[in-house]
Amino acid sequence: MSPIVRPSYLRIDALKELGNIGSAHAITGLSELMKKRIDVSITNVDIIPLQIIYTLFNGPETMISVVYLEGYSDNFRGMMFLIFPHPEARKIIEMATGRKVKGDLMTDEFSHSTLKEIGNIMCGCYLNIFAQFIGKKIMHSVPQLSHDMVGAVLDSILVDLSLESDYAIVLETAFTFTKNECRGFLFFIPTSESVETIFGALQID
Repeated sequence: MSPIVRPSYLRIDALKELGNIGSAHAITGLSELMKKRIDVSITNVDIIPLQIIYTLFNGPETMISVVYLEGYSDNFRGMMFLIFPHPEARKIIEMATGRKVKGDLMTDEFSHSTLKEIGNIMCGCYLNIFAQFIGKKIMHSVPQLSHDMVGAVLDSILVDLSLESDYAIVLETAFTFTKNECRGFLFFIPTSESVETIFGALQID
């Protein structure tokens, strides 16, 4: 396993720019889904070790909703995650549907469907931007949804994938509709080879 060296500011800026382009595309898809204008912005970007993802939340026992899918192509493979702590998951569903989430978020099928579609749009747009920059078509799996503690979700998904990296590209994401705002995290967990493919295409050392 090849470790990823701490990225330069140029690499971080390039990732943020890719994220902003992906967000611009996501605005169109989300606005069509919600039948109203919603703004999406990337407020922070970093590359962090997987084991400290938990520090972005209130510990590994924080309950989250996560939509995830796998993207793959030649010399490119990684997982995309859109993660919301449960209070934020309720917010984004209510912003999208205009109705209050009643009862248990984990058993509401309508909420499940809404979250999956939002995750599919966000993750799909970001992978499409990667595809344009590396000049390859990136296929992706059907989005999956999980509600659980952040530690349990990440441990089970990452063990099953056996990815060749210990690092994640993190894009803190804000969704805004009128006076309402919801915050989530978009993660891309790539193989080491995929990271070099991305930065090689961007011609950034």
